[in-house]
This record gives sequence, structure tokens and C-alpha cells, in this order.
Amino acid sequence: MQSENLWKAIQAHQFDVPGADLPFSRKLANTESWSDEFTLGAIEEYRRFLFLSQLSDKPVTPSDVVDKVWHLHMTYTRDYWDVMCKTVLGKPLHHEPGMQSADSARFAEQFSHTKALYHATFGSPAPVAYWGPPPPPRASKFRILIATLVSAGVAWAGIMTGDGVYIAMSLVFAFCGWFYISGVLIAGKPISAHMKTGNNPTGCTTSCGDGGCGGD
Repeated sequence: MQSENLWKAIQAHQFDVPGADLPFSRKLANTESWSDEFTLGAIEEYRRFLFLSQLSDKPVTPSDVVDKVWHLHMTYTRDYWDVMCKTVLGKPLHHEPGMQSADSARFAEQFSHTKALYHATFGSPAPVAYWGPPPPPRASKFRILIATLVSAGVAWAGIMTGDGVYIAMSLVFAFCGWFYISGVLIAGKPISAHMKTGNNPTGCTTSCGDGGCGGD
């Protein structure tokens, strides 16, 4: 009954305070370049993480996505410490960043424990969209359109020359240019960062590994 009441209290907590100049969910979406739908889902997974932190008999570790929600929530100090921790959870919930390389293995183990506890508590595996590799940043439709038009112009210029070799080179350049401009420069990350994110099968990235927590 106690855990049931706790879960209801966490669910009832309002992250978007009425009348705020910039609601929490909007700031989160803007900061992380997430869609509104994904942002709301991430907040719901953060609620579940908060609940698991109180059920677990040892520290738990969030996914990269959930950790980003947690980080932003802690900047709302009054809501985090005075409302969520003091009133809803009934005790502090501290963020413990890793300081040494050895911490990575410990946080990875905690992450596995957290996902196992998630499955046992909620009756289904932690959704990959929020507990797997972090999503790539969302590029604006306008900039993608500009990148597409520029790349198409390069390709068309090559076709107009009538030279087969030049046409092929122009098409390759146009495709690579579109990928780089729309997927990398707009997102603000180097190619290596995108490739690393896409190849991570666990979802426990550096941010996830840097975030353990304890309920005392």
C-alpha cells in the first residue's frame, strides 16, 4: 500500500507549473531537440525511474534519456528538493557522477539491475526508445529543405554538363553534402558522435554511466 501511494504521488506531480514563462516540458524539448511527443514520454519514464529509486535496495542508474530529464529537473531546485524529494519521495535523491574509469563497470551493472527491476515492477521491459541508445537530435525541416535544394542544385549542375564522370561525382558529392549538412552540422555534433550513438547496443552511454543515485 505504501509503494502504491508513492506511485500515485509521483504520477500526480506536475512538472509544468501553470503560469510559468517556459514550461518544464517545453524547455526540455528545446534543450534536447526532442519532439513534443518524445519529451512527454521521457518525462513519464523519469517518473518511473524515480519510483524505482525508492523501491530498489541498492543504487539505480538511469538511461541517457532519463538522465537528461533528471539533470534538467535538478536545476528547478525548489521543485526538485522542496517538492519532489521532501514532499513526494520523503527523502533526498542525490545524483552521483562517476569520477574514475572503474565507475563505468559499476554503473553498467546498476543499469542492468535498474532495467530488471523495471520489468519486474511494471510488467514489461523498459522501452528501448527511452532506455536504449539516445535518439539523434532533430534537425529543423527548414534547414533540411535548404540542404536538399543545395544538394539538388549541385547534382543538376553535374547532369547539365553531360560528362558521365562529372555527373557521377556530382551525385556523390550532393548526397554526402546533404547527409553532412542536414544530419551533422544542423545537429551540432561531429560524425563520430552520431556513429558512436548508433552503434551502442546497451543505451548506457557516458551520461548514463555518470549517473548513479541513492535514496538516502
